[in-house]
Amino acid sequence: MSEGRRGRARAKQFLGGIGVIMIVALQASGSGVPATWRLRRLARSKDVRQACADTGEQLRARLAAIGRTYGLRPVLSQTIDHCTRASRVNLLPNHATRSGASMTGHLRITAYFAPEASVERAVPELIERLPPRLLYRDTYAPKPEPDSPGPHTALDGDDHVTVDWDIPGERLMTLWAPSRNDRHTVWQQSSTEPPGLPLEQVRQVHGPLIAWTLSATYYAH
Repeated sequence: MSEGRRGRARAKQFLGGIGVIMIVALQASGSGVPATWRLRRLARSKDVRQACADTGEQLRARLAAIGRTYGLRPVLSQTIDHCTRASRVNLLPNHATRSGASMTGHLRITAYFAPEASVERAVPELIERLPPRLLYRDTYAPKPEPDSPGPHTALDGDDHVTVDWDIPGERLMTLWAPSRNDRHTVWQQSSTEPPGLPLEQVRQVHGPLIAWTLSATYYAH
């Protein structure tokens, strides 16, 4: 290839790169999604924090009712508070983009329970009392086996929840670890109650555990 052709090829590549940058910049400027620093301020605002607190209170009340229903004693809970911004470019839409919101706030609470009987006895009884797991509108999946690794989908009224349990000698549950590399995250907090109590220490005191997880979107704007 002659020097002239090489020069023209480089110029086309350069202009093509500039074009891509301009398209991305125009999409970002016209996306209507506020800058990340503004969404972080919004996530810390009084109204959003109050919405999170109200939703947390509702989820904890439901978890307490689940414990009473299945004869389970709460010993530890983990709360994940996660606010996500929509993509400003929309090349790879995330949850906030699909929902039509600039930012969504999502709360996830997992309650770890100690069964009254041994987990080997409690889990089959719990499974027997679980409603079928809903997969589609008119199709139900069979109930899990006691030694099936979870989490498993269950129904709490009209809402989906997940239930999991330790399988002694095979698999023990771990606390859920929030992602630290999601570029769409604008706010994320993880806490346990009692604070700082390791799940392993709880298990040493109470034996194998059963866990229920509830989640809800508490903010979308």
